Amino acid sequence: MKKGFVITENFRRLADAQAAVEKRGAREAGIVILKGPYGVGKSELVERWAVDNKAIFVRCKETWTKRALLDELADCMGLDKRGRNSEVQARIIGRLAVDMVPLVFDEADFLIRSTAALLEIIRDITDMTGCACFLVGMELFGDTLARYGHIASRVNRVVELQRLTLADVQAACDRLAEVGIETNLVEQILRDSDGRMRLVLNAIANIEQLAAANGWKRVSVEHVKGKPLCVEFKGRALGRGAAQ
Repeated sequence: MKKGFVITENFRRLADAQAAVEKRGAREAGIVILKGPYGVGKSELVERWAVDNKAIFVRCKETWTKRALLDELADCMGLDKRGRNSEVQARIIGRLAVDMVPLVFDEADFLIRSTAALLEIIRDITDMTGCACFLVGMELFGDTLARYGHIASRVNRVVELQRLTLADVQAACDRLAEVGIETNLVEQILRDSDGRMRLVLNAIANIEQLAAANGWKRVSVEHVKGKPLCVEFKGRALGRGAAQ
């Protein structure tokens, strides 16, 4: 499979949210929530967007304490981690106030446990710097955050990341596949993957292996009839629809 990034409708939704938050009125209303089902490519999407926009990208951890959050941010920014929490936070705020780059927190569900203490640290940083903050989580993340009104009031946009469209899957096949994939097979990939990028990539890889083993340059539904294109962990093979 070729290396590369696929521009999808979800990426365009994120770009639209970025444009909106940059034009916001209240400086502190700079939080953007991105939420969606597993497997649609949230992490790759936001990581690529963070690179393009010189943002600070952090993947949240289930084991995080307040200090661990601050240390990880300091590491990402090349800052000294010595001293009290307040001293490390002050260095982060000082740097962001100058650089004014966005913050991106993937797996943001881990920021909310029995309290919103970790989110409070992020709120302090964004309030004092005016930097935009993108929180990326699962489908119910927004509902969880809404319990904390003083933080929810700072949300500028909620972006619902959707399952892939046919155009998205076609773009992935065109951009990444080493062999030609016919339109009828692209449609089959969309159905079998349920629009999840993770399974789309697995399907492309499986198709490439079949093509290499059989010397095919282009592959259609007829070539893969009866063969699963992608498999879920729960053991239910996907991709058998073409065989029926």
